[in-house]
Order: sequence, then C-alpha cells, then structure tokens
Amino acid sequence: MARITGRCMAACDIGGTKVLIGLVDEEGALLARERYPVQAPRMPAQVVGELTARLRALAERAGIAWEQVSGLGYSTPGPLDRARRVIISCLNLGPWENVSLKAMLQDSLGVPAWLEMDALAATLGEGWLGAGQGVADFIYLVVGTGIGCGLLVDGRPVRGWAGSAGEIGHLTIVPGGPPCNCGNYGCLEELAAGPAIARRAQAALWQGRETIISQQSNGSDITAEAVFAAARSGDAVALSIVDETAEYLGIALAGLANLLNPQVIALGGGVGQGGGDVLLEAVRRATLRHCPSWITGQGLDIRTARLGDDAGLLGAARVGWLGLNGEHEADVS
Repeated sequence: MARITGRCMAACDIGGTKVLIGLVDEEGALLARERYPVQAPRMPAQVVGELTARLRALAERAGIAWEQVSGLGYSTPGPLDRARRVIISCLNLGPWENVSLKAMLQDSLGVPAWLEMDALAATLGEGWLGAGQGVADFIYLVVGTGIGCGLLVDGRPVRGWAGSAGEIGHLTIVPGGPPCNCGNYGCLEELAAGPAIARRAQAALWQGRETIISQQSNGSDITAEAVFAAARSGDAVALSIVDETAEYLGIALAGLANLLNPQVIALGGGVGQGGGDVLLEAVRRATLRHCPSWITGQGLDIRTARLGDDAGLLGAARVGWLGLNGEHEADVS
C-alpha cells in the first residue's frame, strides 16, 4: 500500500455503546475510520489500551506512518472540570470519577492529546463541515443513548466556567418524573433519549395496545428505531410516542431559543437522525409552539444534522488541530 504523505490528526469519539476512531487531515478529509462496540462497565485503562491498539492498526492499514500523526483529538460523554482537567463522571461507560485521561493517552500513543465534551465536539464538527457551516449562532442537539447539546454563540463555543455547559440531558422537564442516573428526577434524558422511547413502546405492548412496533423489531428488543419505522407506517401508538418525545425535546429547545436566540438548531445523534423526518417535524412543531412570536418570527431554522456518526469524530479532529495550533480555548484534559 502506498504511503499517505503529509501530517494527520488521530481522532476518537467515545460513546456510551460504541467508539469511533479515525485519521483526519487539516481540511477535514477522513483518511481512515473504524467503529467498534463497547459495553459498560469499561474502566479508563481498558478504553485507553484498546484505543491505542486500534489506532495504530488503523494507521498501518491506511498506509500512514505513526510519525505522521501530529496528535489526538478525543471526546467523551459526561461533564468536564476544566480547572482540574478531569472528566468528572462518565455514567454511560461506568463508575468514572475525576479521571484524567490525557496523561494515559499521551503516554500510550506518544502524541499530544486534547479533549472536548462529546456534544460540543460534534457541534464543532457540524460547524466546521456540516449543518452549522457558516452559522455564528448554532445549537447542536445530540439525542442517542443520552442527550447533550453544544452551543456556539457569535461563532465561539460555550463551555461554562468549569467546562460542563450543554448538559441539557439533565435539565428537569417533569418535576418528580422518572429517576435519572444523575440522581435527579424527570430529566430530559430519561424522557426523550433512545432508551426512554423504547420503554414507552414496551409499556404500550404490555398494556395490549394495538401497534405494529413489535413487528418492526424483527424479534429483537424494542428500540427507538422500531418506533420510528412504525410511525412512518402511520401506526397510531408509535406516532403518539414520537409526539410525546418531541414535546419534551421542544420544551427544552424552546428554552434554549429564548435564552440564546440561535439562527440554527440541528438535531443529531443516533436517535435524532435515525428518526429522520418523523421526529424532526414533530420537534419543530413542539419547539415553535413553546416559543414566543418574536422568536418564531425571526425564522428559527430547525434542521437535521448532516455529518451523521462522523460529527463527533470530525469535531474531535477539529479540536486536535485547534489544540496543535494553540487555538483550543480550553485544554480541559
């Protein structure tokens, strides 16, 4: 295999159920990519060991000498403490508390590393090459196993004083609602993320309601994807679940629209994009219904994200390039 010339950035997007790794050039071209599943609990040392082996193997398969890799940009779920440079927690992976992944990764890979919260990394990716390209005031909502969002105001990322801005998944939507793994009750994540959609569908089946949702699951566990497939066929139960989910998301997004006045809100993540037009239209209606006239009259654009699973990966690469050039505002790792 011919060697690829020029430098590149290693990138990694660590999710609750999968990890995406890649090698990306300075223009955003994805030179190599791999996706592999993870199962909780996964401790930091396990994640670092597997990540190192897979990145080096990926580079070799792509014909890229490791010496051409200038650094690593990576993203993780969970709030970050910028002052102490640690991941405060990563509940979707396991009992991570106050983990400093940077030293572990740098020692293992032999290159500098820069961290960003997953939702903000995906926002930077969409802002660089996707739905937020050329948009100064932009919100990217990630709906998957969990829910988070990234915020750009006047073209600059909003991180908060400790680096944990954007944890919209733990905004209380229904006081006294279902318990969340964060310790709160009625969080958006427990009402509108993929597992919550699946739970509502399963409850409908237990109640004996007439629906084709189970037929869409092909004998497997009920998923949000099965609900969306049934909704596209006009299934009344599935459509009601989509509308309920959209209502919760719309309440949260309307609050952000009132607070930050974005030009564009993009809906992404495995559930956000997997729902396609069914979920998007319902979220658009719910959000605008909860916004005052001066917001709706300004032409708030709610659209689907464009980069799919690669938003976080490309955003992590973007973080790496910014860090290498001394432009990453918050080296929180």
